[in-house]
This record gives sequence, C-alpha cells and structure tokens, in this order.
Amino acid sequence: MTSIHCRARGGTVTGAVLGLLLSATALAQDAHYNTRQFGNRAWLLGGAFVGNPNDISAVYYNPGALALLAAPELELTGSVYEYSRLNVKDGQGQGRSLADSNVDVLPSLLAGSLRFGFLGKSRLAYSVLTRQGFAYSLQTRGTRTGTDLGGVQGLDSLSSDVRLDQNVSEYWTGLSWATPVTKHLGLGLTPFVATRHHELRFQTLAQGSGAAGQQLLATLGRDLEFDHVRVLLKLGASYQHGPWAVGLSLTTPSLALWGRGSVGFERAVQSQGFNTNAPAPVFNYQDDLPAHFRSSWSAALGVSRSFGSTTLYASLEGFARVSSLTLVDTEPIAPRDSEEVIDGDYAFALKGVLNGALGVEQPLGKRIRVYLSGHTDFSALDATARTNALLGGWDLYHVASGVHFLLGRSRFTLGANLAWGSKETDRFSDTLQQLGLSASTRTQDVRFFQATLLVGASFSFKDTRSPGAKAGGEEVPVADSP
Repeated sequence: MTSIHCRARGGTVTGAVLGLLLSATALAQDAHYNTRQFGNRAWLLGGAFVGNPNDISAVYYNPGALALLAAPELELTGSVYEYSRLNVKDGQGQGRSLADSNVDVLPSLLAGSLRFGFLGKSRLAYSVLTRQGFAYSLQTRGTRTGTDLGGVQGLDSLSSDVRLDQNVSEYWTGLSWATPVTKHLGLGLTPFVATRHHELRFQTLAQGSGAAGQQLLATLGRDLEFDHVRVLLKLGASYQHGPWAVGLSLTTPSLALWGRGSVGFERAVQSQGFNTNAPAPVFNYQDDLPAHFRSSWSAALGVSRSFGSTTLYASLEGFARVSSLTLVDTEPIAPRDSEEVIDGDYAFALKGVLNGALGVEQPLGKRIRVYLSGHTDFSALDATARTNALLGGWDLYHVASGVHFLLGRSRFTLGANLAWGSKETDRFSDTLQQLGLSASTRTQDVRFFQATLLVGASFSFKDTRSPGAKAGGEEVPVADSP
C-alpha cells in the first residue's frame, strides 16, 4: 500500500519498514466482501439466507423478501466487538516474527419499516449500514547492527522509526420498496447511496552511523486522502412456499456522483562519509484532485428448507471483477535537478470471486433459537501495473454461532464469529524493492485471526393489515414465539 513507482538508490530503512507494512495493511480486510454481515441473524447465519431472510435485514440481502414479512420491524445490530490478530513469520528479519492485535467496536446495521396507508400491500423500509470500517495507527521502532546494512558500505548501526495511520469508512444508506406479486412471491429493490472516506499516511525516519564517524539521516513520507460518493441498486425476488424458500438478488455496478482527494510525497536523504548515491529530495503536495472509486455487479442465489423444526440455509454469491482504476489523479512528480520521475498514483482493482455460506437454525422451545454457520470470504485482490492500494490477499474462513431469544415482542441476539486465514506471499518483498530496499526473506507467511462478539436487538410491531399472518413459516413475534 505504501510502495512507490520510483527506485531510491542506496539503502535507507531497515526491516522495520517491512514489519509495519505487513501488520498495518493486513489488519484492514480491504480486498474482502464478506468480513462483516448486516443484521443480527445475518451474523449468526453467515449471510446464508438470501432465499428467506425472514427479518428486516432483507433490505440488504434480498429486498423481495421484505414484501413477505408478516410484521414491520426495527432492527439495531447494537454492538459488534472485533478482535484481530496477525502473525508474520520473519516479519522483522530472520527468526523475528511480528505479531499485532487490535480491538474495534463497530456499528453494523440500523433498519426499520415505514408505514403509509397509500402503499397498499407494498412495503417501504430504510437502512443505514457500515459496509467497511477500520482505523489503525501503528508504530514500530528498532535498532540493528551489522555490516553494510541496507546495502550501504560501512553502515554498521541503523535505527528506524516507522508509522502508518490508516482510516477507511464506507456507509450505505438505502430506501427499500417491495411488493407481493402473489401470496408466495415478493419482488423488491433498494437504491443505496454509498459514501467512502479513505486516509493513508506513512512516515519513516532512519538514522545510521559507521565506525569511521559516518552519519546518515533519511526520511520518507507519503499520504493519500479522498472522499467519494456513488449510487448502486439491489434487486431481489423471493419465493416462499411450505418448507421451501428460494431467492435471487442482483447488485448493479455503482455510478459515481462525486469524488475529491489529495496526495503528498516527501523524501530526503542526508549523509556524511557514506557513498549512498542518494536520490534528490522531494517535497510535493497536490490537493483538490479528482477521485475515483467503483464497485461492480454481483449476483446471489439462496435456498432454505425446513425439516420439522430445523431449517437449513445455503447461498452462493458471485462478484464480478473491477478493472484497474486510479483512485486520485495526480501529476507526475519531478524532483528538482534530477531526471527521475515519480508516479504518485494509487491503483485499485478487484478480481472476480465466488463465496458460499451454509447455516442451520434450531428452536429450543418457543422462546429461543440457536444458530451455527460457516462461510467463505475469499480475497479479491488483483494485480495492477501501478502501486496497488490493497494488500489483503489471503482467503478467510468464518464460523459463527449464537442464540436469538424473545422478550415480550422484541428479539435479542448474542453470538460470536471466528475468522482465520493464511498465505505465503512475496508481495511485501516486491513493495520493499519498489522502495529501493532489500527484504530479509523473499516470502513471508502471513496468518490472520479475528474474533467478533455480537450483541443486537430487533423490535416488531403489529401488522394490522394481516393479523396472525406468517412470513416464511415464522409466526409474528408474540409472547410465545421468537
């Protein structure tokens, strides 16, 4: 994420740079679609219920199912606590692994029904969801001794201070409309407005010395910031009859409405007594630049089947590729008194992926239900010719479980989700080479683990148009039915 398309001559930074790049950028699951779910039961079922969401989270998973809900709802995914841990073998050099952990508290979904008499049998609902959200401020410091460190002849002592601040947030706001075509078939759509804010700031300071009194001081900094607004549309159809439910949803490519951003780059190397062939100093900042971002189309198919009191859910969702685009349009950077030209652009690209989910729901009496699910979260990271703004190239696997219970006419959820993944990659070595540095090893073994605790609630209200009606086989919540 912090690599640049120029070759700095001579070594200026140690393996601490590698350690920070690995830890900070890996914690942000920037190339994954299914790290989070939207809705209380959605978390417990891994998003497997495209066929019959059976609650207000249909606004996201399948708007068509909203038409078949028996009662309007207000749902709040109250608190989502995420613990993430990353371990990078040899991340700080041979035999020196790097481990980093982080805890976040995130909102997930707020959704509710809108009641208007003129709607007839149709339904309206609103939703606000956190599609992506993470923020990290990481710093690493280290001192190394040796011979010709960083490829600089005579450099035997080198200390470095590296910091990376990253903040990404993306919120979707939607208004859903759905109508029952027949008693068993519902159609619906949800237009979403997506707002994205992305910040990245990288700073490194290195100081070195040699036995003959040589001195070296090097700084490198780069930052990116942009805001973007786009619109997209989710379409859905749900057929529910007897023990079966089948659903299909389609998400359209996004249409950009507005985007602006800024970039900065600075570099300075000062040495006394070392033959570093140091690159020319650079101090460049560009603001109020056009910014670009887009998401492609996706299609999901889901089915559920009840066997007595037990219900099984399954779904598949495919995401199309996003061809390479430049996030912020920058002018080439030409250091003074130098023939070097630095490309300050960041590229963004995603490959097509197919994810699957499988879940089971089992009532325990009339007031509580338990859930168990698993789903895949494959990385969509794709190669780009320019500096890639994404690094999350490892596939993740999720397992979730929890309970959904009734108090009065309201339902509450308590559950947990575990995710893990690993990959052996040479991507970080390539990043260092673009900085003009040498990695201690060509490949690194990256292992990721995440634990999520969910606490949420949904509140149901009486549907005066169809008292006692059912939605996908589940009774309207009353005192003895969840």
